[in-house]
Amino acid sequence: MRQTIRDLSVYVKRYPQQFLSGLGFLVLSSLATTFAPRVVGGAVDSLSRGTMTMPRVFLYIIGVILTVGTAASAMIMVRRKMLNASWEIQFDLRHDLFKHFTTLSTSYYDNHRIGDLMARLTADLNSVRMMVGVGIFMGMNTLLVLLFTLTQMLLLSPGLTLMTLLIIPVITLTFFYLLRIIHRRYERVQDQLSNVSAMAQENFSGIRVVKGFAIEAREMRTFTSLNDEFIRRNLSLTRVDGPLFPLMEVLFGSAISLLLFVGGRYVIGAGSDLTIGGFVAFVLLFEGIQWPIIAMGWIGNVIQRGMTSWGRLKEILAEPADIADDAQTKYDLTKVRGAIEFRNVSLVIDGLNLLDDVSFTVPAGHNVGIAGRTGSGKTLIVNLIARLIEPTSGQILIDGHDIRHYPLEVLRRHIGLVPQEPFLFSDTLADNIAYGIPEANNDEARLEYVRRIAKLVQLDADVMEFAEGYNTKLGERGVTLSGGQRQRTAMARAIIRDPSILILDDALSAVDTQTEAKILEGLREVAAGRTTLVVAHRISAFQHSQHILVLEHGRILEEGSHSELINQNGWYADMDRRQQLEDALEAA
Repeated sequence: MRQTIRDLSVYVKRYPQQFLSGLGFLVLSSLATTFAPRVVGGAVDSLSRGTMTMPRVFLYIIGVILTVGTAASAMIMVRRKMLNASWEIQFDLRHDLFKHFTTLSTSYYDNHRIGDLMARLTADLNSVRMMVGVGIFMGMNTLLVLLFTLTQMLLLSPGLTLMTLLIIPVITLTFFYLLRIIHRRYERVQDQLSNVSAMAQENFSGIRVVKGFAIEAREMRTFTSLNDEFIRRNLSLTRVDGPLFPLMEVLFGSAISLLLFVGGRYVIGAGSDLTIGGFVAFVLLFEGIQWPIIAMGWIGNVIQRGMTSWGRLKEILAEPADIADDAQTKYDLTKVRGAIEFRNVSLVIDGLNLLDDVSFTVPAGHNVGIAGRTGSGKTLIVNLIARLIEPTSGQILIDGHDIRHYPLEVLRRHIGLVPQEPFLFSDTLADNIAYGIPEANNDEARLEYVRRIAKLVQLDADVMEFAEGYNTKLGERGVTLSGGQRQRTAMARAIIRDPSILILDDALSAVDTQTEAKILEGLREVAAGRTTLVVAHRISAFQHSQHILVLEHGRILEEGSHSELINQNGWYADMDRRQQLEDALEAA
């Protein structure tokens, strides 16, 4: 718990005014709360002595109204200060979590379920907010009310106070015993919630696969099983969580019965200095601490859940960014011309040698093709250039500088990457294309620029057939577009940034050969003056490439121009003959 306090104190310290002023109002509210029973006790004594008059009645009424009103008004201010601060802390935590998510490598998301991460960013984050807001507020309120109430009770009757406090150890021991069980069971509940969220998210994202295989019933059975387990774990938690309040009500009921029996005899007995009004005030004060002590169970529950959730969130924040700016970063490097050099680069992942001693040079402004069988390492080279992964050994240079010396933001800003599986956002087509550029003040000029780029990738004609044109809203991941349209949209998004290095990672696989030829012809204008890397399976994609690398099992098998590779009569020449035959058969 101390570690959790240290961790979250960083966020609490950002709002000292809210918490300190809230504490001041909390002291005032707690103090005023304990004076109301004394006023009532004074009224009872006045009645019992026969000294009560109408002016005194009004004075006592005003006294109760003032004390209760002061307590209520101060409590409103406490809630405004402390609970508002808790929402601000939740915002800060969500901001830090999201920012940290953006720094994590793609491999982290490959190994973690998105549904689980979303559950942590919602349910767990809300539990932490409850702990730092309601938990702190109610905890401090409970302590202050107990402190001021016990002080008043001791002033009235030390003997009765000590007797009534005998029940506190029983309540405390019961409370902490149940709390330990709650912690374990709540952790299991949150884990199962992550499983339920993860499956729902995967099914929503892959709904076309589910429907395509007609396995809705099977997925429903699996989801039902996960949901039933979630219910079972919640019921198991409720069996421990539920008895807290009733148990404390029973203990307090027993204490009040004992107080009435013993206290009544104490007041009636000879030699007692406790008046009837004092006894009434004592009973009211004791009833006043019933909720704070009962609330200890609820507060402990909130704190325990918050601590568990903070542990789950801390796992994410503690995850180091595999690739980030560090001491090697040279922030004076702000430009990229596009010269690329691999020097004996090797990449080993999970014991597999995926790239082995790869060396090649790409002069700035050249068009280079990368060919090879599936799994030969083409995409790995692309990811290394964009620094999405790091080499195990060797060196990668951009414009003669080690790639690790470039600030990540500078490096990636100058690289336009079109991945094999493009991701489009649930936004308009125009906004998807213009995603990587700043928002323009002139929407017409921005749209004209978007159209010009879309024409280069042969997308404009398709868009003009849509009812809303470039304002067409795309569905989840751009499902309203065909595979070829999604790839061309991703290409336009990469080109519109005007990058120094343009990388097409099998970005033409979903278009036919005629459209591919038109796109490549349009890219000649785009590629002028910038380094272009084209990764493809079709040999026709390399018609404008000045140099071609052929990979096999993570090594460079062949390299040269198209004509040189044809003359070598190796793998590249064989693939060229096969694909020409396929094109001829298709045309026939």
